[in-house]
Amino acid sequence: MKIIDVHTHFFPDNIGPSTVKMLAEKANISASGEGTAASMLEYMKLDGVTVSVNCPVATKKEQVKGINKRMIEFNKTSKSIIGFGAMHPLYMEIGNPVEEIEFLAANGIKGIKLHPEYQTFYPDDPSMKSIYEACAKNNIIILFHAGVDFAYPDLVHATPKRLLEVSKVTGLKMILAHTGSYQMWDDVHDVLSGRGIYFDTSYSAEIESGIMKKIIKKNTPERMLFGSDFPWMRAKKVIDMIEGLGLDTDTKEKLYYRNAEKLLNIKL
Repeated sequence: MKIIDVHTHFFPDNIGPSTVKMLAEKANISASGEGTAASMLEYMKLDGVTVSVNCPVATKKEQVKGINKRMIEFNKTSKSIIGFGAMHPLYMEIGNPVEEIEFLAANGIKGIKLHPEYQTFYPDDPSMKSIYEACAKNNIIILFHAGVDFAYPDLVHATPKRLLEVSKVTGLKMILAHTGSYQMWDDVHDVLSGRGIYFDTSYSAEIESGIMKKIIKKNTPERMLFGSDFPWMRAKKVIDMIEGLGLDTDTKEKLYYRNAEKLLNIKL
């Protein structure tokens, strides 16, 4: 079975190991590999992943341009890993976010990652509307961290109700990580499912099989994407969870790669 992992992370070689160690300690979770692209490729081979999408997060507004330039250059030679770009909710203080999103689109970048917990913003804040509309206009996907984050357990910015408001932006293609919202899966089913939003399965190996099957059914198999959140979770662990659901072959093919092929406009 071919697999497209739409939610992974690597870091520049010189800071990969130290960054993974720091983030793992902050969230009190384990990690696999060295946090580099080479390490990701090794684990992709081990776990049977065909293509991965790297989803960098700009934790400071000043990081946006540098990340985007690196990912544009990376994509010129990479065959098995696709780099998304970055944006920060306060980037408008130092630059023009609409122009930066247009720059990403002109250079073949397919999406960006926004992390409301690491970047400290509410996704339905009106100040974000221009970014969302620019992404919709330029066919740039937004992958949101959604739900609880272990590093910030006391306050959840990206709740299902707030993310639902974002989904109302006309033409916006959005992926909600962690099967819609981590550890908030009843609300995912009741509030978000069936509204044309993509969910990825990243860091969702713990989800109870009954609620996962309910979410897949209500959200439709066409809106489900495979994600791991590597290096925080190996793809194999998520694959084992999916294989335990008893899904038919057509549904699994959609989840593992066919939906992502269509969304990313690639062909394996």
